[in-house]
Amino acid sequence: MANTVIQLKYSSITNKPPTLNVAEPAYSNVSSTLWIDDGTGVVAIGGKAYTDKIDAAASAATANVLVKRDTTGNASFNYITANIVGSIFGNATSADKWFTPRNLGVDGDATGIISVDGTANANIPLVLSNSGVAAGNYGSVTQIPTFAVDSKGRITSASNVSISTTLNIAGDSGTDAVALATDTITFKGGDGITSGVVAGNTTVILDVDTTVLRSNTAILNQTIDGNITITGNLIVTGNTTTVDVTTLSVEDSLIALARNNITDAVDIGFYGHYNDTANRHAGIMRHAGDKQFYVFDNYDQEPTANTINPADASFRLATLNTNLTANIANATVATIGTLTLTNDLTVPNGGTGASSFTIGSILVGDGTDSLKVLANTGTAGTYGSASNTLIVTTDTYGRVSAITNSAIQIDASNIVSGKLAIARGGTNNDTYTTGAAVFYDGTAIKTLANTGTAGTYGSASYVPVVTTDDFGRVSGVSNTAINIDTSAVVSGTLGIARGGTGASSFTVKGVIISDASSTTGALASLTSPTEGHLLQINSSGAPTFAHLNGGSF
Repeated sequence: MANTVIQLKYSSITNKPPTLNVAEPAYSNVSSTLWIDDGTGVVAIGGKAYTDKIDAAASAATANVLVKRDTTGNASFNYITANIVGSIFGNATSADKWFTPRNLGVDGDATGIISVDGTANANIPLVLSNSGVAAGNYGSVTQIPTFAVDSKGRITSASNVSISTTLNIAGDSGTDAVALATDTITFKGGDGITSGVVAGNTTVILDVDTTVLRSNTAILNQTIDGNITITGNLIVTGNTTTVDVTTLSVEDSLIALARNNITDAVDIGFYGHYNDTANRHAGIMRHAGDKQFYVFDNYDQEPTANTINPADASFRLATLNTNLTANIANATVATIGTLTLTNDLTVPNGGTGASSFTIGSILVGDGTDSLKVLANTGTAGTYGSASNTLIVTTDTYGRVSAITNSAIQIDASNIVSGKLAIARGGTNNDTYTTGAAVFYDGTAIKTLANTGTAGTYGSASYVPVVTTDDFGRVSGVSNTAINIDTSAVVSGTLGIARGGTGASSFTVKGVIISDASSTTGALASLTSPTEGHLLQINSSGAPTFAHLNGGSF
């Protein structure tokens, strides 16, 4: 038989190859199917699409999957559509008629029986057994029924029991018996108390009118007409207490106000109303803001939230007529009547002890009860300059009593601290290292430290790496092994002996092999323009591209 070309084709875009050579296989990644030409055309012989169907086979009734038996040899189906010849054994889920009719019955408190073959619905007629209780009516106006019930809810016995129709009642005084069937109980009110019956809901209402004082009541504005005497304490817990009387008599000698003012946040005092063509207020108070006491009048604002505003334009300090004794009198304006002094008011009495002073003079105490004029020193003038310093004499009062100019002369020996600045021709520094270079760092002339790089660097296999500072000096140097990057190789071809390829170019998409025709053993490209070629070794041992030859049989 002639040689047969064997090659496996594949596709990721086509479900089925349009043509194949006879016995030539091809696989489609789109349909997951292995195809072959059997001489009549391209046919499917396997692939992942078929193995997936086999792997998905199940013994359960699952749509669109192959059926396989489970570990017990069974498989499940929803419906089998076929004409079955023979016998089928097992449990049926549906049937039109039972193979053997059966009697269905019930027994117990109710009994009944009926024959059923499954062809139609059937009801079992029940016969209820007697409970043993006599049929009849139980209960009346004077009797109530009593009965017994078993665990199944059935009445097993019943009888009548007479009830009492008399109700005994009693009050704070007196007692009586009420015949429930004939008598009527009447709820009668007394002083300040009313009674009422609400028809339809058996409700009796007892209430009090406004002549009765009640606690915990929601009714407002109660009135007591007449005098009331309370021998105990009277506690009023509301927000406002109003006493509207002509005469108020209080035995307590101290009245406590603002008992809850623990944070000193409210005004304290009392005020009254008056009208002098307009409603105004006057009173005495301590203001919570500035902590000052005020006697005021003319205030035309209605005080709210226990607050009076002294900054209001209508607020005015009232005139106080009184005999006043105080350690300190502090007032913006004090009005004093005619004051006549026969002598000068002395210092201990708040005066000066003198009746006149020189204009612009300084006053001093003379050790007695008077102030005296301090004579001028006669040193008025301008002293001091850029080249002169001052020699100053002061008196016991700290005043300049004598002053002269003196030329400034400074000897170098007199400079004992600090450093002469660059701007004054100095260095702004006080020490230098012997033999060292100096430099200016922006603020002073300082010693320039040595770099410490003395030595010999560089060799045939090392190059020196040098760092210089801002002054151009070598500040750092080290030996670094010579390493040449491939980008530095710009000519020649690296041979096999030096780890190269021995070639300067290769064919695009070629397979790299050792070139047998090269005496240097250089590498070369091996390519093939034919689709489906495999890299093989020919009879002489040389690599080559060709179709795989299946041989003859």
